[in-house]
Amino acid sequence: MKSLSTFLVCLLTASRLLHGQESELIDRPFLASMRSEAARHHPAAASAEMRAAAAARDVRGVRLWDDPMIGLSVMAARAEMRRNEGDIRVSFEQPIPKPGLYQASLSKADAIQRAEVENSRMSALEVGAAAARDAVELALADESIELQAAQIRWLDSMGENAREMSINPDASSTDALRLESEVARENEILAAARRTRDNIARRLNLRLGRPIESPWPPLRLSKGPLPVPVAATEIARISRVNPKVRSMKEMATAAGAEVRIVDTDRVPQFSVGVESALYSGGDVRSLGLGMKMSLPYFNRRSYAEKSAASRLRQGAAVEDIETARLDVAAAVLDATTEAANAAAQASAYAGDIYQRAQAATDSVQAAWISSKVDLTALLDSTRLLFSIRLEQRRFIAMQLAALEELNLLVPHN
Repeated sequence: MKSLSTFLVCLLTASRLLHGQESELIDRPFLASMRSEAARHHPAAASAEMRAAAAARDVRGVRLWDDPMIGLSVMAARAEMRRNEGDIRVSFEQPIPKPGLYQASLSKADAIQRAEVENSRMSALEVGAAAARDAVELALADESIELQAAQIRWLDSMGENAREMSINPDASSTDALRLESEVARENEILAAARRTRDNIARRLNLRLGRPIESPWPPLRLSKGPLPVPVAATEIARISRVNPKVRSMKEMATAAGAEVRIVDTDRVPQFSVGVESALYSGGDVRSLGLGMKMSLPYFNRRSYAEKSAASRLRQGAAVEDIETARLDVAAAVLDATTEAANAAAQASAYAGDIYQRAQAATDSVQAAWISSKVDLTALLDSTRLLFSIRLEQRRFIAMQLAALEELNLLVPHN
């Protein structure tokens, strides 16, 4: 008979094989590779990159000079007048750039382009974080399957013991039958867990752009929790590293450039032109050089309102930055607290709680073998030990998920 204590020690320390393959540890390099692969292949990240590239083209598309205009007119008059003054008139007009308009437009386009780059970075982080969370969930599913399979093997060994004990004429076969029922029930749970594992693997393949049925080796979580960053330190980094806040800063810069553009619209527009009168029967009759100026004073109220509106939008953009920073700070607090709680519980479930439950189970098993307690006490004690071990793995997965959320809010890469 295999002792329970020996089995549990092996369960905690052995690097097991699942489905005939060596398991792979979910560590920081592995999760980083998942993020990178998702960012390279997910359509959301590709779409964001295209928008950033389009914004870069917009910057190069900002022009200093407006297109010139050319005109052609024909005079309908008496032949003598047409000969004297010319019956064909050709004109060329070129608007002169308004002072500061080009720089303001270029500044706005630059700011929008930088904002799109940050949006692209945010999209890549989001799809990467989703892939990393799926990988963590897949690792938890693999460990759950491993623990469930180990539980079934233990029940099989206890069933064998019960059948040997039932050979005694004074013994009953009830325990053996009940253990067979427990094995059947646990096998159904194991089959469901494997189906869930297959679904998670397919979902992860979709995020990574792989064929949906691509196989995955068994994954495993770290034995203990990872260090938890200090919330205050992470909050101090928000303005520097959070893509959403950085994008909003750039949009505030673009709003400031829009104010300058609107103010420049109130300045008169000048243009220079050349006009020539030709006679269709021969030579040039006249050539003139002139200048035109727009009169924005008639719509000065409209210009004033547009200027005031642009300033209000700029002020709103600045306030939105602080609002976003506060929202991210609150999310950072939640993520660090969740990671710290999960780490503490994982450590507790792997320490004194587990050791006490294991000692109790060893004692109950010895008492059952000597017929001092019934099978129900043994099964209850074993289920408790199984649930403690499973909860410890779940808390490790919860901490990794919380740290992944934290990395999404304040990226370190």
